[in-house]
Amino acid sequence: MSEITRLLRLMVQSDKEGAVTAVTVNATPAKFTSQLTSGYSRKKLSVYNNSNSSSGELYYGFAVGVNAASGQVIKKGETVPITVSTDLDIFFVAEAGEIGDLRVEENA
Repeated sequence: MSEITRLLRLMVQSDKEGAVTAVTVNATPAKFTSQLTSGYSRKKLSVYNNSNSSSGELYYGFAVGVNAASGQVIKKGETVPITVSTDLDIFFVAEAGEIGDLRVEENA
């Protein structure tokens, strides 16, 4: 696939593959690994915060050192769309002493 074809494909709706993954998150940042298996580039990622913890807030960022102060918040019960390719690492983390539950949907 040419580079132009690949870039144009990323601009249209997902039509190749989808996956939903349950992810347990704690106070140590965890790198999310794509669960897509067909070799297509991820077009979109949506994260649903399914947590029952006291604050319920989870965070994401693009560096291994992400924490509650530096990450983007995902509130309990919220779905956050994140347009990110599989080429960019994404990390999830919870506040100290809490365990979070995420559902990550990927589309290619």
